[in-house]
Amino acid sequence: MTLSGSERIFQVSAEKELHDLTTLKKKAQHPDEKRMREVAAEFESLFVNELFKSMRRTVPKSDYLKGGLRQDIFEDMLYQEYARKISHSGGLGLGEMVYKYLLSTKTQKPLS
Repeated sequence: MTLSGSERIFQVSAEKELHDLTTLKKKAQHPDEKRMREVAAEFESLFVNELFKSMRRTVPKSDYLKGGLRQDIFEDMLYQEYARKISHSGGLGLGEMVYKYLLSTKTQKPLS
């Protein structure tokens, strides 16, 4: 089955998000405080990006870029960058909560 241009973009985007989550999981397995902060900020960025995607689906398309694949690519990249900027500049506080959680699990002894 051949995918249309926008379907392929969204498939590639989903594959990238899966790769990002896998990378975060690997980083979290070797904790130090700097990596935990990075993981927390990236997790928040992914979460904010998902919020933007959900919100975008509720808004009618404009004709600014004449719609289609160009608009889908532009919007996807724009919202990814918005999510990164939000999460790395203090964000929603989710990243800090994740960091504190990761820090607390680092000091706990594993169950035997």
